[in-house]
Amino acid sequence: MKDPETELVNFLNKIIDENIENFKEQGDFIVRPGIAYDRFDLTAVDGSYDMSLAGLVHHFLYERGHYEKILPKNEFEECENVVKNYPESIYGPEDDEDIQLTIDELHHVARQTVGNKLKNLKFKISDEFEELLD
Repeated sequence: MKDPETELVNFLNKIIDENIENFKEQGDFIVRPGIAYDRFDLTAVDGSYDMSLAGLVHHFLYERGHYEKILPKNEFEECENVVKNYPESIYGPEDDEDIQLTIDELHHVARQTVGNKLKNLKFKISDEFEELLD
């Protein structure tokens, strides 16, 4: 299995490549990647985690087994509880800054991957998203 960052980047690039025509036709960046509740907006980066890019990353990390590998058992159990009982939320460890930094970095990589790819494909992204790419 690849490392979480590489697998996440490949996954996001594939989703975008498969949906370019839909983006042009629909005028939004909604995708159905077959994960969790299967409807996410790749450019939703502000506000609720429900159906957002952060929600997609969270469910991706869980469903692909990455959380289970990077989290201690008790934290993984808490993460699993969030996934199963609060699917519109995302997991964050309460007391482990190193794990939180790892998860934050994966979310950052996701934003950079999506934002830069959409911009390179000449799509217009929101100012809020654009500000996160610095």
